[in-house]
Amino acid sequence: MTKTGKQLTREQIEEVKAAMRTPLVALNAGMPQSPAKLVHQYALAHGLPEIRGYYGADLVTGEILAP
Repeated sequence: MTKTGKQLTREQIEEVKAAMRTPLVALNAGMPQSPAKLVHQYALAHGLPEIRGYYGADLVTGEILAP
């Protein structure tokens, strides 16, 4: 993984952590947000280019990582 120099906000980190805790099966709630896709959306919103695959993140430091 390569550091990008971009950081998730505290709120974004908490949203990713919440997505990680959400069970896959939830009655009448639809499919939960994928943590990987959520981090990727945030990376694009922070100005990073579209890539093949997904961006990752260090949820301790908030650093967005490229594959």
